[in-house]
Amino acid sequence: MFKTRSSWLRPSKAYQRQPEAHDQLPFLSRTRFSALPHFRATKPHDSDENLSLFVAILYVIDMFGVLPFVTLPALLVQLGFFGIPLVISVVVLQIYTSFLLSECWTMAESLDSSIVHKSRYPYVAIANMAYGRYCGFFVTILLNLSIFAVGIPNVVMAAQNLELVGDRITDGEFKFSFCYWTIIVGVFMSPLVWLGSPKRMRGLAIFSVCVMIVIVILLWFCLFTVSPMGKRFEDVSLELPPFLTILSGYSILAFQFDIHPMLLTLQIDMQQKHQVAWAAFSGITITCTMAIVGSVIAAYKFGTMIAENVLETLPSSIPLYILLILMALQLCFSTTAASSALYLQIENYFQISEDFSVKRVLIRTTVVALQVGISEFLPSFDALMDIVGGTITGPLVFILPPLLYRRMVHLERYHQRIATEAAYGSLPLDLNYQPVEGPPPNLDRSTRLTLAAMVEICWLRTVYAFNRLQCDLSLSMGVLIFGILATFFSTYLNLFQLTELFQNNSPCFGNLTSRN
Repeated sequence: MFKTRSSWLRPSKAYQRQPEAHDQLPFLSRTRFSALPHFRATKPHDSDENLSLFVAILYVIDMFGVLPFVTLPALLVQLGFFGIPLVISVVVLQIYTSFLLSECWTMAESLDSSIVHKSRYPYVAIANMAYGRYCGFFVTILLNLSIFAVGIPNVVMAAQNLELVGDRITDGEFKFSFCYWTIIVGVFMSPLVWLGSPKRMRGLAIFSVCVMIVIVILLWFCLFTVSPMGKRFEDVSLELPPFLTILSGYSILAFQFDIHPMLLTLQIDMQQKHQVAWAAFSGITITCTMAIVGSVIAAYKFGTMIAENVLETLPSSIPLYILLILMALQLCFSTTAASSALYLQIENYFQISEDFSVKRVLIRTTVVALQVGISEFLPSFDALMDIVGGTITGPLVFILPPLLYRRMVHLERYHQRIATEAAYGSLPLDLNYQPVEGPPPNLDRSTRLTLAAMVEICWLRTVYAFNRLQCDLSLSMGVLIFGILATFFSTYLNLFQLTELFQNNSPCFGNLTSRN
């Protein structure tokens, strides 16, 4: 039944051997079997349905939506000239941690091929493999809360834009509250969320990005043609803003430029999975660049007189009306794309097939209805972004990717050693593998205590500690420390935001109680 040791192939020659019908699997444990590349099972994929790099970039741009274009100008004015460096810093760190997270999935597939069957919840699957089910449960809670909360501001902003259209066209005579527009937006979004995973939304993503291009052109046209209010960069501060302002700005930026909940789902649906890092880099860079350029133009024209929604500052015109309608439409598309991971995870929990079914329609429509209901009673738009961005999104973006990457590198080296031992048996081969665990370097008792020896042992101990952290780039540890500190201070600040969130009544709730 079992093959002799002499008939086994070297790992480097394993791919050149075609499996025979009578081949038997080696009697190894699950972890050891998964580490052998020439016995790795694969899951068939339809490459025609998977996403190309170009479509993946469009999908990333679509997930960000137009929310940064609308709210970023007021945030940059509030932060002053310090705002642009802060935006660039947060975006660069997001790109870096997205690369770490994509590498985690690549390593996870090489270690255990069965993880492809957990494609509906990839982030949680990596956390389970790295640190166990308790970590996976923690990631599940953060992930679902983050994805669910991201759709709420999009629904509110789309409804406010539609309300603004009617108010501007009729000079305030047509009063149709955004509370009713919110319900209409939810009804419009419901059929869109039935489509399925990202590869089923290819046409929607392409159309949404085309709408987004038209939006950017119209927005820049309105900003360039409008007359300035006051001086250039009116009252924009050159000084460093207060610490609480910086912390609030960080939370909002982490909320607006977050891609991590959907990154792995996008990677699984790509033809070349290793190219997802380029898709994230290109999509984030394009979106951030366009948002910063538009924000600088708005700050140049309006200064501190700019509204939280930059569209409310622009004068009435036909391009503005078209812009408001298209923005509401694109926000619906963006919410649909960004919520796919949440829907897939819920469907996996209830064991619903990936094919279109009535159960999928009911579950996804229920989630949209909950988002609409919370939007109706949301009293503070900024408070929600502060809480979600600082407390929930922060760990998913800046803490977990470096931790998971460190652990996956550790597991990969361990499995490589097991695979080599399984292939070569107990032969004492020197393959230059670093030990997974080992004692720290110390001075021998016979070594003379000199300054050079002490410097050398200090250096060796530093390298040893660095290798134990399994960080290929020292930046990962810096990002981890930054994420922990930023999350701690943001959470502390958000404790005070919670009271404001529940004490202030929303306009829709206030109108309802006043009528009763």
